[in-house]
Amino acid sequence: MPRASETGHRAFRLRHREGRSRLEESPNADLEQLLVELAFVLLPRGITAERLSKLAREAFVRAAAERSRLRNGRINRSKVAALTGLSRREIKRVLDLGHSTTSSRFHRSARTPSERVVHGWLTDRRYLTKQGHPKMLVNGGSASSFQRLVKEYGGDISPRAVLEELISSKAAHHVGPRVALRATKIRALRVGLASLTRVIPALIDGLRTASVDPSSPTDPLLYRLRLHAGSEAELALIRQRCLTGIQSLLHGLEDSIKRQLTVPARKKSFRHALDLTVLLVGARNGDS
Repeated sequence: MPRASETGHRAFRLRHREGRSRLEESPNADLEQLLVELAFVLLPRGITAERLSKLAREAFVRAAAERSRLRNGRINRSKVAALTGLSRREIKRVLDLGHSTTSSRFHRSARTPSERVVHGWLTDRRYLTKQGHPKMLVNGGSASSFQRLVKEYGGDISPRAVLEELISSKAAHHVGPRVALRATKIRALRVGLASLTRVIPALIDGLRTASVDPSSPTDPLLYRLRLHAGSEAELALIRQRCLTGIQSLLHGLEDSIKRQLTVPARKKSFRHALDLTVLLVGARNGDS
């Protein structure tokens, strides 16, 4: 079975051949490809480049801190600075902040332009009726127009781009020549990260496996097999066979190992574990 390599599954690679060639020529091609795929997932979920950048900086600091602990448990901040390239002041700020504080701060400050526009629409009295409901706005130049709202809350983003985003996310809709707001809360614009919850542990497993020292004699821990199908119906049959085979394999392994191992009469807390993760990914012609 061949050793696993990077997989591609999005139409991005099919539509942008020239961009892909540039990625492949880059010394950081693999990392750039990973980040592009990550951006595809995060953009519709309201995660901006600014927010991801801040989260990445803090993640680098915390990872470097774990590698820079002294025997007494304290963190060598000079070593953290050397590993991350960040200033000692920035490192102190990150380490002094708790995860919950950081998370809530990002939630308030790292909104997308569309979310800022909705926030203004919901809170600014000029864009509310006497009953406190969001007004239907015209696209003209009046004091309470949609263009004025975007100019005040959306930064340098064009009103047309913001309107398209709000309509595509079903946060707003046209009512004749006016625009009406559907969303009553900012979170209505976000798809949410709940759908990624089951996948994230598998991604972490893959990254930890890939980070094993390549000079170690450990056998390959990551494998990939591609099965070809001539039609959608044949692909569905192959997928079902794979699902059935994988379930049988995992259940069989579990039963076999449990029988072979000597289990103590009393319950014992196990300090070691081995995780088996299987991903089935559909690919199109042209994906690597």
